[in-house]
Amino acid sequence: MYKVLWLLKRRPDVTFEQFRDHYETTHSALGKTYLGHLMVGYRRNYDLACAAGGTAGLPGMLPSGYDCVAEWDMRDEAAFHEAMRVLADPEIGRIFRDDEDNFLDSTATKLVVCDSRDTGTA
Repeated sequence: MYKVLWLLKRRPDVTFEQFRDHYETTHSALGKTYLGHLMVGYRRNYDLACAAGGTAGLPGMLPSGYDCVAEWDMRDEAAFHEAMRVLADPEIGRIFRDDEDNFLDSTATKLVVCDSRDTGTA
């Protein structure tokens, strides 16, 4: 499986709750609409230390510096390149960028393409 991680940080004037709410109700819906046919899975993982303002109540748990790690699971590399082609379309890209301006610090976004291995749960 081809996995892509997006490390995402909220704008300084947006609370963690506002960030998560906007992502879940608006931005992820855009992702599903325009890119969902290319994904096998799409998860958003929110940093609990960021949500708690620093610690999440566990010793040694510090914020990562990112409010969310979004995961795209894709069939293969070709699906990823097609997703990037869709996002490069001037009209569709503008829709995503305009929405990101509402909640993301886009200058801090990092993309990580992974060679994902699963060892199972038992």
